Amino acid sequence: MPRIVSYALWGSLVLATLGVAQAQPSGASAAAEQNRDALTGSVVDQGTGAPVPGAIVATGSLETTSGEDGRFELSGAPSGWIDLVVVADGYEPLVQRVRRGLPVRLPLTSSGELGGSELITIEEKLKLDGQAARYDVGRDVVRTLPGSGNDALKSLQSLPGAARVPFGLGGLVLRGFAPRDTNVFLDGIEVPILYHFGGLASFFPSTMIESMELVSSGYGSRYGRGQGGLVELRSRSGRSDRWAVGSEVSLLDASVRAEGPAGGGNVSLGIRRSFVDAVLAAVPTGDLTLAPRYLDSQLRWQSRSGKLTALVFGADDGIGLGTSSDRLDARQSFVRAGLRYAERRGDLELSVVPWLGFDRSAIIANENRVIRSNVTAATRATVQRNLQHGFVAAGLDVQGNRYGYTLDSDPPELPTGMMQPARRVDGERWAADLGVWTEVLHRFAGDKLAIQPGLRGERFGLTGEWVLDPRVTLRQQATANVAFTQSIGRYHQPALATAIDYQLPGEPFRASSAWQASAGVNVVSPMLGGDVTANAFGATLDDLPVDVVSGATPVASPGSPASGGAAAASRQFTEEQLGSYSYQASRGRGRTYGVETMVRRRVGQIQGWLSYTYSRSYRQGDPWALERYAPYVLDQPHVLTALATAPLGARWRIGARIRYASGNPITPTAGAFFDTGAQQYVPLSGRVLSERLPAFVQLDVRVDRSWKRPWGTLKLFLDVQNVTNRVNPEGVSYNFDYSSRQYTRGLPIFPSLGLEYAP
Repeated sequence: MPRIVSYALWGSLVLATLGVAQAQPSGASAAAEQNRDALTGSVVDQGTGAPVPGAIVATGSLETTSGEDGRFELSGAPSGWIDLVVVADGYEPLVQRVRRGLPVRLPLTSSGELGGSELITIEEKLKLDGQAARYDVGRDVVRTLPGSGNDALKSLQSLPGAARVPFGLGGLVLRGFAPRDTNVFLDGIEVPILYHFGGLASFFPSTMIESMELVSSGYGSRYGRGQGGLVELRSRSGRSDRWAVGSEVSLLDASVRAEGPAGGGNVSLGIRRSFVDAVLAAVPTGDLTLAPRYLDSQLRWQSRSGKLTALVFGADDGIGLGTSSDRLDARQSFVRAGLRYAERRGDLELSVVPWLGFDRSAIIANENRVIRSNVTAATRATVQRNLQHGFVAAGLDVQGNRYGYTLDSDPPELPTGMMQPARRVDGERWAADLGVWTEVLHRFAGDKLAIQPGLRGERFGLTGEWVLDPRVTLRQQATANVAFTQSIGRYHQPALATAIDYQLPGEPFRASSAWQASAGVNVVSPMLGGDVTANAFGATLDDLPVDVVSGATPVASPGSPASGGAAAASRQFTEEQLGSYSYQASRGRGRTYGVETMVRRRVGQIQGWLSYTYSRSYRQGDPWALERYAPYVLDQPHVLTALATAPLGARWRIGARIRYASGNPITPTAGAFFDTGAQQYVPLSGRVLSERLPAFVQLDVRVDRSWKRPWGTLKLFLDVQNVTNRVNPEGVSYNFDYSSRQYTRGLPIFPSLGLEYAP
């Protein structure tokens, strides 16, 4: 808003200079001159032809704002030629002479404040809307963040409340919740994964994203089926004036995209394929072969009115690991197809999003196969009536699933005394989830206070449960620059279908749940040129799925669920899609609490932020800690991130990011004994997850160079992660008798060099 105000003042000065303040006519001439009518038209992005919503269009004392489709209507516009001033955040102000009765198209030029590169603007919403604290990443946001590898979605991992992810694996660990607890939606369509295998890239290209919103916890009743955070992505409209083709190639992958007018609207399409497998195939590795790869594609169509959007997208990941005698292949893929209809009729807003999905994951190790698939049909519908001091909204969320599985392997070992089941091969199960919700926003006290209560009821088909979740958020605008937010609510998450495959006999699963609470303050400082945000949070968790295994299992053995380190952490990111291959029961409990702070500043083209999160996350209920709480395997008490980007001349830009994070917890060994029967040493475990790996410290640097030509823009980027090649431990391994340990090293220096072309 401060930028829009400054642009409005600038526009007023231009109008005064141009002498467009017209004298009022009188008499018969006045009657003729003041024969006024509405002036209509559209505001569009000059580069892409996409509509620009929220632009202020003004002349003299008349003013209006463009809608979601970029269209505007200026009532009372005089006849004849007039000068319009158009201002919008992220664009240069425009003064254009127009005439009522003629087609009006107002093209805006991006402000280009990063010297031709994309600008990352991450701002917490200050509008008094009764919503929980969230971070909104707009369309001009960033792929120029150091450490992002030219991928805007990876910037989410640098925000407050997000813990560091081991080995750069994909996923978000928000405020002490597990990665599977956070749901991701693209245009209202639920997405199973946010990142490809290894976290090298996100599932959706940055160039097709309009905006991103991250809510670490405390979101409203419109979304369910998750007890952690929420990521909302909105896709960008394609060009509507002409066709354009762009591409990008880097050391990891290559992509091509195209957009333009088609079918009475605009179309965007793209495809990306990695070639890491091809590069590794050419490198001699002896008897070991490693072949990771990923592929994603997208197709989007939007009607000219912007009311109807069709979207098809998908991803396919695979990794092969083998020697001359053993082979392991893992593959994960998904496809989504949806149709979104949104319309506003006066004070009434309607939206319906039906979508279909198919997921498949497979792990094949020699003769053993674990293959899972899921076919989904779902619909989200919302109706909202806007009132003078808020709104009333309600919605329906229906999802049907057909789960199929092939478990051609020996089942995991049951605890002593339980009958071992026979090997299963093929099977399927059907389940339907139903969610209904309502939400009310009311502003009062001169619109300085807002309350937004909501209620969500759901039925989970896999477990046959009915749940009811009340939620409420309060917001106070103390001054023009200071806002307070508080929220509390209950959240339920259905049991994983992959876990039910190995359900403990006689102990049915239940949906897990969490009570969440948070309180925060946001202070906008004109003197600082930015803002300061602080949020305190806490949550209690119940009925979490935990492993039920034999008490003879050595806790400290590498790979054990309670050993901590790399193996236990990796499982947290793959369990939802690939399964856990262990018997589980809904016996777990948890608690998280902490505080996150962020200071953002922007001076001209130099911008950056400093964020710090103190967070503690504990779990209770695993077979080695039934009577007490132990740290969660991804618990990181301290996470500090500092980053900044700045231009060097007109065509260069440089940025750096430094991250510090506490090491993940591990279970130490207290000694070992020799098992004469097995002829091997067996470790004696110390207190579960009572030690930590050394702290993680990493410096990332990025350099961009752009060339603008009449036929388009070329951008060369070099993004180097861990530029100092620091050895960051991610796990622990031991020698044969457990008398000494060594650390598993994290990622070494990792450069990403690429070239991007944009028309």
